[in-house]
Amino acid sequence: MVTSCKKNNRVLIILLVSGMLIFTMTCVSIAASYYNTIQSVRLSVANQSMKAASFVASRLDAGAYQSFLENPVKDNEAFKHLQQQLAEARNHIGALYVYIVKIDEDLQGGRVMVAALPPDSKQTLQIGDPCFVNAEQISMIRGGYTYDSGIISDPVYGEYMSAGAPLLGERGQLLGIVGVDMDVRLINDIGSDVVKRSLPVFMFQGLFVAVLVFVILGLQRWYQRELKTAVGDAEQTYQDELRSVISSIRSIRHDFVNHMQVLYGLIECGYFDKARDYVQSLMKETKVLDITVRISHPALMVLFHTKWEQAKSRHIVMQFAECPDSFEQIPSIDLVKILSNLIDNAIDATAGTIGDKWIRIGCRQEGKGYVFEVENTGPDITPEQQAKLFEFGFSTKTVSKGTARGAGLCIVQEVVKKHKGTIQVRSTAGITTFTVHLPIH
Repeated sequence: MVTSCKKNNRVLIILLVSGMLIFTMTCVSIAASYYNTIQSVRLSVANQSMKAASFVASRLDAGAYQSFLENPVKDNEAFKHLQQQLAEARNHIGALYVYIVKIDEDLQGGRVMVAALPPDSKQTLQIGDPCFVNAEQISMIRGGYTYDSGIISDPVYGEYMSAGAPLLGERGQLLGIVGVDMDVRLINDIGSDVVKRSLPVFMFQGLFVAVLVFVILGLQRWYQRELKTAVGDAEQTYQDELRSVISSIRSIRHDFVNHMQVLYGLIECGYFDKARDYVQSLMKETKVLDITVRISHPALMVLFHTKWEQAKSRHIVMQFAECPDSFEQIPSIDLVKILSNLIDNAIDATAGTIGDKWIRIGCRQEGKGYVFEVENTGPDITPEQQAKLFEFGFSTKTVSKGTARGAGLCIVQEVVKKHKGTIQVRSTAGITTFTVHLPIH
């Protein structure tokens, strides 16, 4: 229960962190898109404003402006003429304000001399009112360049962008600055529109990330479940074999004590010849056992030893072909599953026979594959039985009440299919052979 709660808390934390990341990424993406759009529009408006200022400066009557400077009053005909030209230019380029600036003698600022305002504007400009132009902009104008001010937030005139171009006289001398102010509310409207249009895309991105997170979590849970199943099967198999090893060790210890008692008795009674014969018989048995366990694969060596002990306890002769191969391409757990089930079935089938009782086991590499063969004496398996042999729950043995049978060969077939191998059964004349072929990948 504690482990389950910890896992649930871990999943909850992952989901919360993922949600926060999705939200943060979406907000950053929206902000970046908005900023980039605003900057692009601002640069576009700035370029258009500077071009518009240059256009107006090239169309103004420079002579009229020089005449106006000699008598800078509103009643001057030159003032009215210039104001009309500026008004026409303002309507033509769609500007907020268009005006002419006289540069101060200290080159640090300027003053508006003539201006064209929107007809509905509540603002008024007097001749000589200060203008927001700085020394850097004046320096650019004196160098023959245009400038833009960026977005200006003014409590009186609101938000606007100003651009300027030099106004030159008939002899090319600098007379002043032609300023053009553009309304930047359009820029903000464009940015908001871009954000609105981008919201479905951002929502789709967020949904995609959320689905991806759930898929990853699902795959992780599936992998953990499969791993747990595999580990559980492996643990059960190794526990069974470990119990067999312990039982075998106990049997060997018991036999050793018995052998020592018999030898001690023979020697005490003076039957030295019989003692020598008894020792020789023990040496033959030990030699047979030594041959059977000369297997390179450690897991198979332990398995074969335990099965040899089981067969011996049931008076069955078990023979092993020498096996120098390590079978590195097949996991040990799969080898144990295949051979332990086949050998157990062979022991059960052989134990119930009358006459010779033997089992032969062979493991070898042939070409690009491994071959595992278990052969035993016992009753034949009919073709009808062979057709159902690998079905779960089917068994050729007598099933006792409360005893589960018919799972061993099903497990063998699953492992064989896992490695894309084959399993063959031959049963005739009291000899049954199971042969498993596993390809080497």
